[in-house]
Amino acid sequence: MKHIIFVFLISTAYTGFAQQDSTLKWLQFGTAMNAYKGDFQGKAKYTSSFHIGLQFNKKRKLNGSVMLAAGTLNGEDRNFSFESSQTPKPTPNQFVKTDFFHLSYELHYNIIKTENLIVYLSQGIGLIRYTPKDSEGNTLEDQPETRAEGESYRKESLMLPTSVGAVYLLPNQFGIAVQGGYLNTLTDYLDNISTLGDSSDNDNVLQIRLGIYVPLR
Repeated sequence: MKHIIFVFLISTAYTGFAQQDSTLKWLQFGTAMNAYKGDFQGKAKYTSSFHIGLQFNKKRKLNGSVMLAAGTLNGEDRNFSFESSQTPKPTPNQFVKTDFFHLSYELHYNIIKTENLIVYLSQGIGLIRYTPKDSEGNTLEDQPETRAEGESYRKESLMLPTSVGAVYLLPNQFGIAVQGGYLNTLTDYLDNISTLGDSSDNDNVLQIRLGIYVPLR
């Protein structure tokens, strides 16, 4: 976070190089807070991730962006319970730390677009790769006793991220951005648990990003 603020402050020293026309694209990078939502109903634990991407700015209303991100998710529910007639009885994990990496394309609809401010809605499509691990760092996919008999899963999933965001731009077209939304993954296995869990919905991730926009001329 300190590095992001430092880069932003340094950029303000170069307003004398501003151009009259808006840049056609930005390099964007920053950090995010992530909160997992799934079969564990314990208190949400916020974790961090980092992202880098390319934001286009050619159109007034609709512009795309390409984003890469990597980070971790945490979930824990020491009171997790389940029903199963399987013998031997499964021993599902009550804690998970999930490493993830995702690539997405997002289409931004600009609600407000002025010389200094952009406010937008965003809908995207992407691919997320995730690796749930136990408290000792062992991969849970390799522990079939933590799931129902015969239950397995892939460690990749499509996602449909939806968010709202804003970008404040300096005269030199450098900017600082905030964005919040959900990744909307199409998997129920971010926490390694599906059949034994109570939730019938896919696992999800709340993500709040803070980033820097650097103009590419």
